Amino acid sequence: MQKFYIYKDNTQQGPFSINELKELKITRDVMVWFEGAENWKKAHEIEELKEILKNTPPPLQANSPITPPPFVDAQKETLAKPKPKKKKIVLIVSIVASVILLCGIGVFIYISQQAEIAKLLQEQNAKIQEQEAIEAARQAEKNTQESIAREEARAAELSSLKAQHDEAITKLRAANLKLQEIEKFQLLRTASEKQQQEQKALEVIRSWENEVERLKNEIDKY
Repeated sequence: MQKFYIYKDNTQQGPFSINELKELKITRDVMVWFEGAENWKKAHEIEELKEILKNTPPPLQANSPITPPPFVDAQKETLAKPKPKKKKIVLIVSIVASVILLCGIGVFIYISQQAEIAKLLQEQNAKIQEQEAIEAARQAEKNTQESIAREEARAAELSSLKAQHDEAITKLRAANLKLQEIEKFQLLRTASEKQQQEQKALEVIRSWENEVERLKNEIDKY
């Protein structure tokens, strides 16, 4: 319930409820203050008190004798007044400054964290790049070794084929010489036996000729 203070007979009185003010039969011009008001006001200027002032006669006209208002002591009035508006402004400015300071601190912390995160990411990327470079070098070395191994295997295989080719040519020459010997000697052989020996010798020769041709084709692929 709203409470009111009045300034009457040079003294501050209260707090009073509306019913209590009604019993006091305050006048329209008595000075009143209540919590939330910025300053003292006359009773008839306060909406809540208009109802209890209906039966109070209005003030006298200007040409009527008027009892002068009670003297209000300046020092007492100052004490009775609520906190000056200036203090409220100072308080608001202080709050705003505190909020701005806190925001600034928050922004500084955020920027610092972002810088730290960026630094960590940069270091991590550098490590990843270093690992990738090491892996690339290792792979290149592996590829080189494999290439060398393939070349060595190819050279060994070619060398083997050449050796087989040379051997096949030697065998072919030997088979031709044997055929020539069979054709020369006729002692202790019938014509039929000679023909069979020559046929076998020719088969051996054709076999070595085929082998020589095959090995030559294999060598040509290299």
